[in-house]
Amino acid sequence: MKNKKAILGILLLLLSLTDITAQEEFKIQDPENHFSKKEKQIFERAVNYEMTFFNRIFPDKKSDFLDVKFTVIPNQIAYTVYIMNLADNVYNNTPGIYFPRIREFVVCTDKKFKKSFIRTSCHELSHAFLHLHSGNKPITAWLNEGLAAYLESMTYDKEKITQRTNHNYIARVKTLIELKDLDISDFVTWSYRKFLDESFTQEGYGYAIGYCMVFFLMQRDEDNAITIFRNLISEQPSKTIFDNCYTGGFAQFEKDFTEYWRNK
Repeated sequence: MKNKKAILGILLLLLSLTDITAQEEFKIQDPENHFSKKEKQIFERAVNYEMTFFNRIFPDKKSDFLDVKFTVIPNQIAYTVYIMNLADNVYNNTPGIYFPRIREFVVCTDKKFKKSFIRTSCHELSHAFLHLHSGNKPITAWLNEGLAAYLESMTYDKEKITQRTNHNYIARVKTLIELKDLDISDFVTWSYRKFLDESFTQEGYGYAIGYCMVFFLMQRDEDNAITIFRNLISEQPSKTIFDNCYTGGFAQFEKDFTEYWRNK
């Protein structure tokens, strides 16, 4: 396809990033105006916040966002064609996707997805940063998606950046607990395929649990949460990491998690 970039209306965001010491240091070049002025400011804050967040998890690995390609496609058909050309067996009905092999994340701004544009961008940005920082180490599915769901739920206001609680995810987890239909011991072993299959057939099932696990850990003890996240990027099973890093081990984590959300 000649002039593919022009035909698909792809925006290649030229990102400049120096040392992250203030949010204003990151600026987006957006010649095709896919971002409104407000969206631009929010996303710049999100990039700086997420970079700082992952640098905290991986203090010895400072990744440059210039290593990531960010592509915005304004038409859903063109978006589907584009991502299907990059990989087989992808869920093309979602508004965003990250491809670790080529370090590119793609977001669709079709009318049906426009309202979620920034949230989707922040979600895929989390995948990109986690991949860049972790190198070739394994990333368990629940942590990868749970962190992305948590970071997309931040409010990136100029005055203050805070967690905007995802009440839908919380309600889902509370219902699972009430029905005694939540097996965290099994959940943390899920492959990416099972995670996605279960989530797309059960209204975000995996995302809800992953989000609530990250949220709970961050609320309970942020420093310990960071330690757990860091150690989870390894060949060891999640349960082993919790046994080593969470007071009382994985069994206590399950109990604390269940009680926290049951009483929330």
